[in-house]
Amino acid sequence: MLKKLLIVNATPKTDGLCYSFVETAKEAATNLGLDCEIIRLAGLRLKKCIMCRDGWGICFKEHKCILGDKDGFADLQQKIKEADAFIYVTPVYWGEISEELKIFWDRLRRCETTKQWDSRESEVSFHKGKPSIVVASAGGGGGGIISTFTDMERIIDQLGEHTGPQGGNAGIFDYIAVNRWNQKYKRETLKAAIAEMTAIKNGQEEVPTMNHLNDLEKF
Repeated sequence: MLKKLLIVNATPKTDGLCYSFVETAKEAATNLGLDCEIIRLAGLRLKKCIMCRDGWGICFKEHKCILGDKDGFADLQQKIKEADAFIYVTPVYWGEISEELKIFWDRLRRCETTKQWDSRESEVSFHKGKPSIVVASAGGGGGGIISTFTDMERIIDQLGEHTGPQGGNAGIFDYIAVNRWNQKYKRETLKAAIAEMTAIKNGQEEVPTMNHLNDLEKF
């Protein structure tokens, strides 16, 4: 069931194009009756991974960060555990995700993705089996979104232990590419994506099978 939606805001700004899509996501989630929380990464000042010892610290076996209790990362990891789905909103810098999101994901991967190699069956990534919508907002000429999505797809797949989309129930549910001239209809796309993701995750709507799609092609 999708009850709690976590919106990860990776823009340092508190206004502007990218931030407005954080607000759009919140509005859509609230209208659907979801428990919605926004995390503003820029306000946390997370430290970058220090690659403990020979490159791996306690993250490899204990699946937590040695800095976690010092800069708020441990609280973020708990919020990932408690959430049923995610929306990641990032500006596009140099054809990549924002520095804040990169720092967060670098540390989260080391703690969560490593669980797939743990012999304890109880250790499963907090991101596994949960869908995400990714929003990339490019200013200027609007370039760099494709490479940004490529990074986001790879990292979310790693966080989900390479389980893939699973019919909309996990992995990336949708990619929302935003620029100055498409923002009006992309807001409606984001709202529709959140509603559809919620309906599918809650069993209110079935995902078309390949057989169904083949039948449609006959017409």
